[in-house]
Amino acid sequence: LEFIRRFSLHILPRGLVRIRHFGILGSSAKQLTIPLIHRELGVPIPEKEPRILETYNPRYCPCCQKESMVSIQRLPKRGPPKAVFAPVPTPF
Repeated sequence: LEFIRRFSLHILPRGLVRIRHFGILGSSAKQLTIPLIHRELGVPIPEKEPRILETYNPRYCPCCQKESMVSIQRLPKRGPPKAVFAPVPTPF
C-alpha cells in the first residue's frame, strides 16, 4: 500500500505536463545559474576533474580477463537479423 501511495505522488493531474527543461536547471541556463547558486549559498564551485578515457578492446573478456572474445555476427542497426530470428509459423 505504501508503494502505491508513493507511486501516485508522481502522477500529475489531468491537463498538467511535467517540464524539466525550464527553470534553474534548464540546459540553456545551467552555465549561468549553477555558479550563481553556488555563490549565493557561499559554497565553493567544484573544479571539474579531467575525464580519463580508457581504451576499449572488443576482444577483452570481463570474466576471464583475457583477449578471448570472438565476433560471431554483426547485427544491423535496426532490429535483429531476419534469418536467425524469423517468426515461427503457428498452426492456427
